[in-house]
Amino acid sequence: MTSYATLSEIDSIYAQQVAHKSTIKHSTAEKRTVWIKKMLEEIIKREKDIEQALYRDFHKSGMETALTEVLAVLVELRHIARNLKSWMKNKSVRRALIFPNVKAYLHYEPKGNALIITPWNYPFQLPMVHLAASIAAGNTSMLKLSEFSPHTNTVIKEIITAIFPKEHVAIIEGAVEETTHLLKKKFDHIHFTGSPAVGKVVMGAASKHLTDITLELGGKSPAVIDKNVNLRQVVKNLIWAKYVNAGQTCIAPDYLLVHRQQKMEIESLFKQELEEAFGTDPKNSPDYARIINEKQFKRLEEALSEAKSLGAAVVSGGVVDSKELYIAPTVVSNVAATNALMQDEIFGPILPIVYYSQVQEAIDFINKKEKPLALYVFSKDSKFNDHVIRHTSAGSTCVNDALVQIMHPQLPFGGVNNSGIGQSTGKFGFRSFSHERAVADVQFRPISSLFWFPYTEKTNKVLQWIRKVI
Repeated sequence: MTSYATLSEIDSIYAQQVAHKSTIKHSTAEKRTVWIKKMLEEIIKREKDIEQALYRDFHKSGMETALTEVLAVLVELRHIARNLKSWMKNKSVRRALIFPNVKAYLHYEPKGNALIITPWNYPFQLPMVHLAASIAAGNTSMLKLSEFSPHTNTVIKEIITAIFPKEHVAIIEGAVEETTHLLKKKFDHIHFTGSPAVGKVVMGAASKHLTDITLELGGKSPAVIDKNVNLRQVVKNLIWAKYVNAGQTCIAPDYLLVHRQQKMEIESLFKQELEEAFGTDPKNSPDYARIINEKQFKRLEEALSEAKSLGAAVVSGGVVDSKELYIAPTVVSNVAATNALMQDEIFGPILPIVYYSQVQEAIDFINKKEKPLALYVFSKDSKFNDHVIRHTSAGSTCVNDALVQIMHPQLPFGGVNNSGIGQSTGKFGFRSFSHERAVADVQFRPISSLFWFPYTEKTNKVLQWIRKVI
């Protein structure tokens, strides 16, 4: 059994990091880059261990681990290592006419001591990516890992402790009690990835100290499909995006909005292409993962069972096996609006199809729900794509593909309102863990001398001139 950190150990590490944060704050870009490169070296050295740990936690295939866990981290860390020196430099801003003698710039400074709370669904990728951003920004970091992925946690702990002392970076293992204890403490930044329900708890705890916060949450991410697409290609695309990690992906397509004219064709294609992807018995596919634990399995099983009792049609899949925590890649249609599959984020390998007649129907359907973390549009018509984007709101959008937006090095990752607050990855992750400090360096005579007491007619003339030129 995994040994959780005791509350006194947490207190001790916290105190050490608070005392040490000033030292880490003054680390150079070169020093921080060395730390990131050491992380890269350790990860590459331990790839086989990472693969075995993910298989034990998830029944996750080696290829899927290499792609969604290891590659994603390598891309992010290399991007940070190449660009950190540039990100840390002061950024000049344009001179303003009314402040001719002011040199203005933005200075990036670490927020201080950071708490990072990560989930179980990508138990290697998410902790390492967000930790790297915090390290790059110059913070001390306490990384709270999910208790549901113990084998992966062990590897992460070994990698991190080989590089960092606890007063700089500490791995915290535990469950609700340990997390609750951490959240009572005053941090300079909290980064949380998880459900909106728990996100509200984290935000409430942060508010007691007015702690800055980044929330990566979730929601029902829709995929809107136009009539003019290569439907077979779209179905293949959606099968990968939905069933990678057995659907336990925060930006996985949560439901499809498909034109009614395509009903027969798309349902037939899903049957064909799912068999092509996973064989006649997906349980035996080496590429298909399992549900993380019994609690999540029961939640999904009950939602599917209720959906069928309310008249939902199983297009493909529907097979479950509690002993293996297995739910087949499943597609359903005619799901009742009141069913959990249409109310809550599914976070599993069940994909409802909703049919529409006019695109406005699809847009209205999306907008009646909370703003999603991601939205996907498939169309050969750029006007259709633009129309859907303009009339909806989402944390991110991908057109004619799915999931890949999270790996683009120049794009931020994050939600909006119920699906998240703040942004992560790349320079946006660096900025989230940094304070963007405004600096006005007044050269020569103080600009405010134009308004010093006592106020005179000259003061009024200066004021009127400023009103004319602004």
